[in-house]
Amino acid sequence: MMKLVIFLALSVLLLPLAAQIDLPRPNFSPYTSDSPSLLNMENLSISHSMGFEAGTSSVGDGYYLSRYTNHMKYKFNPKLELDLNLNFVNFGSVDTANKWELNSDNASKIIPEFSLRYKPTDSISINVQMVHGGMADYYRSSWNNWLGDRP
Repeated sequence: MMKLVIFLALSVLLLPLAAQIDLPRPNFSPYTSDSPSLLNMENLSISHSMGFEAGTSSVGDGYYLSRYTNHMKYKFNPKLELDLNLNFVNFGSVDTANKWELNSDNASKIIPEFSLRYKPTDSISINVQMVHGGMADYYRSSWNNWLGDRP
């Protein structure tokens, strides 16, 4: 019991002294300029967007589509920049003829898009990009039913 009391007394006396010791702390944050990094985070901008669409026909066929997109832009220098869009899409069809029922074709996809733009002079511009052709491809079967192209 006496050892416990002595330990607690020493702990209470030495704890404030230990708090005064300033140990070096490495800074691993990529957002500070003093840390070496391949990419400068000050040149990165990020934004987000969301959208929802739905439609139905008089015969009771319908569709729905929701989209969340993360837009990222990085400027390597004033002449070279990279855009990256990551689209998270959820889609499917609906039967509204008798009652509102979701069909079993509900699906989700991640659709990446990017573009790399290089403009060495005002009269020369080089673009490399990959863009998805359109979101309608993913619910084309529901869309065709909605337009009346029933099998």
